[in-house]
Amino acid sequence: MVRERGKVSFFGYVVRPMMRTGRQFVRSLILGRPNTVLYPHEKLVLPQVYRGKHTLDFKKCIGCGNCLNICPNECMWLEKIEDPELGKIERPGVDLGRCLFCGFCAEVCPTVALHLTTEFELADRERESFVLSPKDIRDDAFASTFKEERQSRKLPYLDLSKCTSCEKCAEECPEMCIAMMPIEKVDKKKPEINLAKCTSCEKCITACPENALVSTEVYESYFETPEPRLLLSKCTGCSACARACPTDAIYMMEMPGSEKTLKDGKKGKPKKRAVFVFEKCVGCGRCFKACKFGAIEMPGVKK
Repeated sequence: MVRERGKVSFFGYVVRPMMRTGRQFVRSLILGRPNTVLYPHEKLVLPQVYRGKHTLDFKKCIGCGNCLNICPNECMWLEKIEDPELGKIERPGVDLGRCLFCGFCAEVCPTVALHLTTEFELADRERESFVLSPKDIRDDAFASTFKEERQSRKLPYLDLSKCTSCEKCAEECPEMCIAMMPIEKVDKKKPEINLAKCTSCEKCITACPENALVSTEVYESYFETPEPRLLLSKCTGCSACARACPTDAIYMMEMPGSEKTLKDGKKGKPKKRAVFVFEKCVGCGRCFKACKFGAIEMPGVKK
């Protein structure tokens, strides 16, 4: 439905615009309140949520690569570097010439190590100057001055190498959010924690006699990350997935009865299988990319 435009009087056409112009003239010239700033001599104070140049906390970053996976312009990469304090590590770099400053990389970071600052003066004559290595965006002190908007809470994390399957954590949990699940082909059970129901009471941590459960600060995620699925029939026990995991969410466990008989009649070592602790998993897909035998599936992740 099209509304008919009513007739506008001389007052609406001439007088009202002149009154607005006069008010603006008085405000800018006489009262000394201009609407512009004399850049670059004067600069506006930008809000904290402004998306400018990237900054990275090397100590918080775990090199998971979630920022690479979510980047719509594929302008980030992981670079292997050797740090005198942290040793051999992988950290992301960014090509600002291709970046659209959407901020997805900072929002998906599980350890809030990556931020976008208010620095916007990035113009240059050479394209190579926009390609920033991890060392170019490193700033370990910025995170302490940045007020993180994402909520965080303390949650129990399992160290499966210490767990003895005593089930005391499940017995002490008042919310019954811990279930003891048997591990296929392994004569052992592991506790699976429903983090959505967990109230962070830490009774399971206190009850664990082996200190296999520890309290860790976890940040909420704006994105749903896929979980890896193991195809045990294809797994060779090569441990490539466990070595590639940046959060130590994969453990290699021996399968009893899988020993081969050698020529001298002795039995060899039993085969190993990968066991996932999904409470630690950040959905980066590095285990999926490291597996050369197709034993891990992750929908939505490219190799």
